Amino acid sequence: MKKTTFLAAAAALLCALLTIAPSSTLATDTVPSQTLRNVSGIVTHQGGRVVQVGTAFFVAVPSDAFPGRSFVYLVTARHNLLDGAGHPRAGLALTLEDSKTGAMREELLPDESKWVLDPHNEKADVAAVPFTAEGASIAPIPMSSLLGNDDPLARPETGAQLYYLTAATVGAARPRFEALARFGHVSVPEPAETEVVGAGLQQLCFLDGGGAPGFSSGAPVFVSAGLRFALWGILEASTSLNDDPVFSGLAGVLPARYIVETVRAMAEVQDKALRATPN
Repeated sequence: MKKTTFLAAAAALLCALLTIAPSSTLATDTVPSQTLRNVSGIVTHQGGRVVQVGTAFFVAVPSDAFPGRSFVYLVTARHNLLDGAGHPRAGLALTLEDSKTGAMREELLPDESKWVLDPHNEKADVAAVPFTAEGASIAPIPMSSLLGNDDPLARPETGAQLYYLTAATVGAARPRFEALARFGHVSVPEPAETEVVGAGLQQLCFLDGGGAPGFSSGAPVFVSAGLRFALWGILEASTSLNDDPVFSGLAGVLPARYIVETVRAMAEVQDKALRATPN
């Protein structure tokens, strides 16, 4: 049963509790430097070279058991963890910036079976796993910055400003990690059933500026919500509508409510396990 798998994975992969400094991303024309550190690339090695297959990002969920501390999760589109035949990819790693040297480094990722899916909708193209990268320069997205079911601005207006982040490795002799920002606007704020290559039918919204390469799948999409930017969802770079002239230049977005459901359920399990652990 997938529910059993969910509980076992979340309990077995208890991550370290971190103190997350409060942050606010203002709705301006620039991307705050701290925000650039919540994204990473998912890569594999083929023929002696590094090949990027997708993007992932970090989310912090406050702990109820330890006020002031948070669980940190790595989130991506689930299809990034699978090959073209739907089987788990082997040897996936995460690209990160080392906090001491500033150099790019890799951290091996757990097998797809260890990742947790949305407990309310297992077919949603989202997967998350507790993740603590020792000495890595990361800035998780606070739970309060996700547009969830209980947020009155969960569906932004058509034309609202947005940006999404992907990761890249720059330089040959001394490669370094870089976060790339791409800008656009909301085109379709109301989710609609759409086929995603490698993930099946999904409820997606759409943004303009969808001409990004395939490795942008899994990228966090931030949308203007009043005086701030909030996480709107996960970018789906390849959908069945990519070849439709009406939708030319658009890219799908899996709404953040699926992320909220997944990480919130994991945090509840981990809080329960921590309460049951003797001091």
